[in-house]
Amino acid sequence: MALPSLADIILVIVLMIPGFIALSLLRWLAVYEKELPEHRFILWSLFFSLLIYAIFGWHTGITNVDSIRDNLLAPQNLAKILALGIAFGVVLGLFLKFGFRRHVVAGDCWEISMSQASRKGSWVVIYTKDGREYKGYLHYSSGGDSPRELSIREAKLILRDNKWNVSTEVKMGKEIVFLEKDIQRIVFFKEI
Repeated sequence: MALPSLADIILVIVLMIPGFIALSLLRWLAVYEKELPEHRFILWSLFFSLLIYAIFGWHTGITNVDSIRDNLLAPQNLAKILALGIAFGVVLGLFLKFGFRRHVVAGDCWEISMSQASRKGSWVVIYTKDGREYKGYLHYSSGGDSPRELSIREAKLILRDNKWNVSTEVKMGKEIVFLEKDIQRIVFFKEI
């Protein structure tokens, strides 16, 4: 059995490129951030490439595998194949985004929530892991790789009775900083 030549290896790579482009665009537009194992990524790229080459063959009339191989690197054919890969990825990605994933956003939920809340000037209620409840005006929040921390102004400790009614609000100074290890959940409000 002979080893594949360099031309065969380049051909396989070129055959996979349209599916790879389509799959990458689809994942980006549909906000699908879950990691795919390499073998699945390759299989999905191959599947999309086969669909793209089927459309290419139907559009150009080049349906023989040998003809596709011989004419693949012609600039006009290569441009058509790349355009089909881009179009396929964009159309399918937008369909998935607006059809099924409309409310999914890319990125970190903490950073997006804090960014929007700080722009709008939000009030927050913070529930801590030790069972306490605080309310105040969101002042600062961390982002990036920093620990998840935030500070609130006009902070008050909320004390509730047995029926979960607010019994007392205790002023807690000018500002309180909550560390990531203390925060259980956060509720955002426009005003309190």
